Amino acid sequence: MQDEPAPEPPTPEDIRARADALRDQKRWAEAEAAYREYLAERPRHWQIHVQLGHTRKEQGDPEGALPHYRRAALLAPDDPDPMLQAGHVLRHLGRGGEAAEALGRALALAPESPDLRHVVALLRHRTLPPPEGPALPPPPRPAGKPTQIAFDVTDLLDYLRAARTPTGIQRVQMGILGALLAAPGRPANLLLVGFEGATWRWWHVDEAAFRHVLALARIGGREDDPAWRSAVAALVAPDARPDAPFLAGGTLCSLGNAWGVQEYFRGLRRLRATTPLRYVAFVHDCVPLAMPEHCLDLTVRLYARWFAALSLHADGILANSRATIADFARFAAPLAKPAPAGLVRLAAEAGASPVAASAAADALPAPRPGEEFVLFVATLESRKNHLMVFQAWLSLIRKLGPERVPRLVCVGRPGWRADAALALLAGSPALRRKVTVQSGVSDLALAGLYDRCLFTVYNSYHEGWGLPVSESLAAGKLAVVPAHSGLLEAGAPGAVFFTPQDEPDLVAKLEALLTEPGHRIALEARIDRAAARRDWPDAAREVLEALANPAEATAPPQPLPLGRHLAMGWRGEGRPSPDMAWAERVRDGLAWWWQEEWGVWTRDGIATLTLPASLPAGTLLRVVLELRGPPRPLALRLRARGARAEAWRGLTLQAGETLRCVLQAEAGPGGLAVDLDSGDGVPLGDRFKRVVGVGLLGVMLCREDDLAARLGALERAEG
Repeated sequence: MQDEPAPEPPTPEDIRARADALRDQKRWAEAEAAYREYLAERPRHWQIHVQLGHTRKEQGDPEGALPHYRRAALLAPDDPDPMLQAGHVLRHLGRGGEAAEALGRALALAPESPDLRHVVALLRHRTLPPPEGPALPPPPRPAGKPTQIAFDVTDLLDYLRAARTPTGIQRVQMGILGALLAAPGRPANLLLVGFEGATWRWWHVDEAAFRHVLALARIGGREDDPAWRSAVAALVAPDARPDAPFLAGGTLCSLGNAWGVQEYFRGLRRLRATTPLRYVAFVHDCVPLAMPEHCLDLTVRLYARWFAALSLHADGILANSRATIADFARFAAPLAKPAPAGLVRLAAEAGASPVAASAAADALPAPRPGEEFVLFVATLESRKNHLMVFQAWLSLIRKLGPERVPRLVCVGRPGWRADAALALLAGSPALRRKVTVQSGVSDLALAGLYDRCLFTVYNSYHEGWGLPVSESLAAGKLAVVPAHSGLLEAGAPGAVFFTPQDEPDLVAKLEALLTEPGHRIALEARIDRAAARRDWPDAAREVLEALANPAEATAPPQPLPLGRHLAMGWRGEGRPSPDMAWAERVRDGLAWWWQEEWGVWTRDGIATLTLPASLPAGTLLRVVLELRGPPRPLALRLRARGARAEAWRGLTLQAGETLRCVLQAEAGPGGLAVDLDSGDGVPLGDRFKRVVGVGLLGVMLCREDDLAARLGALERAEG
């Protein structure tokens, strides 16, 4: 009987295929053994050294993965992947300095990689050189005309990521910026920028992509439309775009809601440290301060912090009405001398083709073609008080009969605290037959609705301006509005005013317009359509005029109040305060996390506090720090920098320990700075996977000879 031939030994390719199959099945230990068997035959195959590192990492041994990634890097010095993998593992291990070095080497090999640029930016706080030398004052604000005008569109891009149909402030931004970018004589130095709070990076927004998205938003459509999603994806991609090319002496202007942007003012301070520029913010209203009960609690708190910080950061303010300017001055008065304010009235553009607008309106579910209706354009939220309008409509139905009451078409997204209004609508069959609520209506279709409606109604507890009122009057249609705030200015060209929150007066005004056509026609004839209709180019010119001719700053930058304890926590105050502004202002550089109720964590590496003081150089100062230990013991180094950098001091904080530390130094040209070096920090164990250093609960700066302040700090320390 003939012996069967012995089976051929597996080739290296067979072994690798088996290892890859085991890896795909997540049988990590077996895959590791197979990869090692392969490398015994092909020891210079660097990609398999990377795979071997992955098997160790997936088995819970990230430290054991590092030698394999480093071996792969030696074998493939021109490929970024081994250093990228090593950097990820080092970040996981909390070795931020080594991670930053590894990822920096990877980026040097692939400088165009958006993913690598992003991850390296996240670790910039470990690659920057430590601060040295005396505490310096911030660079002076520029004088004269701006060398460049940059518009920050961060919040608008955030909105467009999630929605297609603009509302309120987004419509204002898109109208002004669209007009500026399309103007034949536009300034040559105009720039669009965005801010990414996670990496503290200002990036250059592509103008062509921005204009394309604005055009698509104007015509409306589905938010899941592939063309729309593709256009937005091409626009909102900061990692794929270069840094914003700011020029010294320029002006940065935010036309939108910067109060919701993470770490915004710290990003602005960081930008100003290298590029002196002015900052101007558009204040659309002060509703979260004037009417906090009609806003989300988070909105009130964010807005209050932003508003407080304006007192230390803004060189100028733009506002849409005299009422808003008065509100701004009233709420800013306790903070500091208000920044100069310029008036930019909002536009009510009437440039849509009547035929196209009518066709777009006819395509809506309601009203039916030829049906009479009254229009109410506003987000469904408690501040717009749809409930009162619905109750008024129900009163009209009962008084006049349903056949004499037209349909009420409400255009707007459901928003905050609209439950009562929607519950009334849902519970009343008579109301449901006469009221329609719809969102996602394009500007084109909205123009058609204005043209066809009998008149409009706009109810609100408080407004900065009231764009739907201007749009209604510009279309020649009466607007029924309460007589208060910015609505008095928006409605000045011919609105019908009723007593605010007076339902009987509203019903009476509505009944007269519905039952007396001659009365309505006579009032329509008195509308000053020219005054109401202001194209967006008009508003855009006013914006440019205000930015190109700034009021010169007369007061020096404010110093930190001496001798007063400054709590670093975000304690949920709904009113802006100087302490709130300074808690934001004193955090410098990149090595800080966001503020929390109790205080703020530093990151790994060196975090810096800047404490500006207007004192003669050499004045002896004392700073008292209230510190909190992270979840594990931490070795901390601290030093003060005033007239010079003092020697580092060391202390160890136990897990969760709170203590007070006193540092002394002579005042420098900019007051005092404090550096806190937490080394590689410790994992916090939260859902954000943060690595933290020391926590800061509070700080107090005083003259060394201020015995009252020192006694106050001692009493605070004793409870």
